[in-house]
Amino acid sequence: MNNINRLLIPFILLLLGLLLTSCQQDSAQQQYEAEAYGPIEGYTQTDLQQNVLSQDKKDWQVSPYYEGLIRILPLFPNPISYGGTAYLETTLNGAPIQSYLELGYLNFNNQWIPIQQETVSSEFELVTFVIDSRNFGSSAELARGLHRLLLYDGNQRLITYGDIFIK
Repeated sequence: MNNINRLLIPFILLLLGLLLTSCQQDSAQQQYEAEAYGPIEGYTQTDLQQNVLSQDKKDWQVSPYYEGLIRILPLFPNPISYGGTAYLETTLNGAPIQSYLELGYLNFNNQWIPIQQETVSSEFELVTFVIDSRNFGSSAELARGLHRLLLYDGNQRLITYGDIFIK
């Protein structure tokens, strides 16, 4: 009986530790997602060569769920003129993505507007999203301004978010 207790106690402690870690990660993910839906206050300015000219600390940070499993480079170039194109590069480093990644934004009515969906065939892959400024409005007047981009996995888990400025 004593030997069984010696084996069970470490096992139970390990399970409790995993449970607590999971709860903390869920809480951190929920906080991250709440911040993503908050007000837009700035954007990371980049050039065509992907150089960061000024940085918004909240832009393009990887969510707690995917931390260390995905690398996100800031959107480039940013800002862009109406009719222009920007790019978002993501590198999967063993991320357990379920089937696809989807990039989109919430319009002025808070409706989800998908921009691009990419099928993921490997846990180690480079995925590039192409963002056409015309996705944000049928004219420069309608598209002009700051827009929050959101990147989700196939399970609707937020991976990252950041802002694009259309001149």
